Amino acid sequence: MADPAGYVDEIRRIISFALEIPPEQLTDTTPFDDLGMTSRQRIQLLSRVEVAYGVSVDVDELERLVDIRGVAEVIAEAVEAQHARG
Repeated sequence: MADPAGYVDEIRRIISFALEIPPEQLTDTTPFDDLGMTSRQRIQLLSRVEVAYGVSVDVDELERLVDIRGVAEVIAEAVEAQHARG
């Protein structure tokens, strides 16, 4: 699997911008629920990272989008799957 750590900083930047929170206040494991992120905002986040990385993620993966680390893992898997398909 691609290393999820390579996606963490960009995902943190996207979330920081979307929620208007300074990036230094977001750790890799800060639960999105603690930030007040709604399910709608998670869908928007998913859309943003799909565009940023040129991948498509199944909406069933939403339940894994609970923190920055979870988003990074989902994106790493999607990027790897896309590369495997060619």
